[in-house]
Amino acid sequence: MYAHNRDKDEFERKSFEFLKLAHNLSTRHLQYLRSDFYSKAGKFVRDLTNDIHANCLTFKGAAELLQHEIQELSRQDVELVARQAKLYAIVRKEKIDNLMQIGLHQVGFVGGGSQVFGGAGICVASLGAACAGYGVPMLLHGVNNVYENGYYLLFRENASGTVRDAYRYAANKLGFGNQTGDLIYGAVDISTAGYGAFRKVFEPREKSWKLWDEMYNDYFYGWQQMSKVALGNDMLSSGVTGWSMYQLSGEQ
Repeated sequence: MYAHNRDKDEFERKSFEFLKLAHNLSTRHLQYLRSDFYSKAGKFVRDLTNDIHANCLTFKGAAELLQHEIQELSRQDVELVARQAKLYAIVRKEKIDNLMQIGLHQVGFVGGGSQVFGGAGICVASLGAACAGYGVPMLLHGVNNVYENGYYLLFRENASGTVRDAYRYAANKLGFGNQTGDLIYGAVDISTAGYGAFRKVFEPREKSWKLWDEMYNDYFYGWQQMSKVALGNDMLSSGVTGWSMYQLSGEQ
């Protein structure tokens, strides 16, 4: 009789534990089927109780069945929590990566605008002498960078501009691939930016030390004409281009 009461108490304790676990898990993991899940758990306990009363099952056997279900639900709970944590980590990483991409494309967009003005400035300052060799390439790269980075900022998709496509076409014609074309594009991009910053320009006539002789002291580097913001953006834009080239070289 004592063993019977002990088994009955154990069954009732396991029934309470099982129903409490079912309620907690349905609240934690389910949004629309909570009541349905909890109702099924209650029906499972009632079926066990009916089997006991019909002498088809003992209290001890019913308690063991409940313990098995408790362990199974607990295992599933751990797996679901782990998956949610993993999903959160993935979503968070994608969010951080997306913010980084937006930041890089913002830098590229502003840098492209600087290249456009820089290329036009070279053509004007050199009276066309350096236009074909330096001004036009810088201007074209600037327009292309504005397009590619602006497209990403608007549509969150990468796009290849006409100038980059031309580099890729030439690289493929020479037996190389698109990555080689992108590397050359990046190298030219950095070199044009470097020329714009370090080219020598004439001193204005009112500041010139020699009226007619083009002496060394009548020149100063282009970066000395640039504001701190423009110079910093130019350096940052070149750094982003260099990082992209490094990633491309690692993929080859």
